[in-house]
Amino acid sequence: MTVQLCNKWSKVIAENEAKLLAYLNNILRCPYLAEDALQDTFLRLSGMSKCQDCQVKNTKSYCYQVARNIAIDMIRKQNRESLVDLESIQTEQFDDESSNIEDRYIDAQLSDKVNSTIGKLSKRHQNVVSFYRDGRLKQKEIAKMYHISPTLVNFMIKEAIQSCQNELQAGAVVAH
Repeated sequence: MTVQLCNKWSKVIAENEAKLLAYLNNILRCPYLAEDALQDTFLRLSGMSKCQDCQVKNTKSYCYQVARNIAIDMIRKQNRESLVDLESIQTEQFDDESSNIEDRYIDAQLSDKVNSTIGKLSKRHQNVVSFYRDGRLKQKEIAKMYHISPTLVNFMIKEAIQSCQNELQAGAVVAH
């Protein structure tokens, strides 16, 4: 009878394999884990007793539900394993340079000065620098977006850098 159960669930999974894998991949966000979950689904279904198997009315729906539960169990297991025991971390290993209040204040002033200088540039310069500075876009992508050459984008970024350097040097001379 176990062979018949295996064949029954094997057939259900084979008929719905692509959709089940897509479903599991959507939950797990990893095709390899989805394959593992599908295999675990088959093992769980084929290991059911005859009595349990007789109670299943819609095999396809039940198969999806078992697969979903296995995927959720896998995610929970990953989350448990990724938790770090904070007590075991030795804090002496970390040198937190940002903890120095003076350094943070100087960095904030510098950042404000750079932002102020960039704010004096044209809107187009500001946007190009913003996209490039944040690392959201490459120079070629910025050029395509503004329908200009990558060379012009590079030139605009260099102009902005030069403006910032001039402003900072002028501020340094006044400070001394």
